[in-house]
Amino acid sequence: MAATFFSIVTPIYNRADLIGLTLESVLGQTYPQLEILVVDDGSKDNIAEVV
Repeated sequence: MAATFFSIVTPIYNRADLIGLTLESVLGQTYPQLEILVVDDGSKDNIAEVV
């Protein structure tokens, strides 16, 4: 039986200061079958650089 696959969807707007902590937390999980989707809603900060 195949393992369940999870998608972690994180909407973000002007929170470059927090997205790093969020991504570190998700990447620190031990479950191997997951993807992380970051959805930016037109942020004015440097969110793309941080991600």
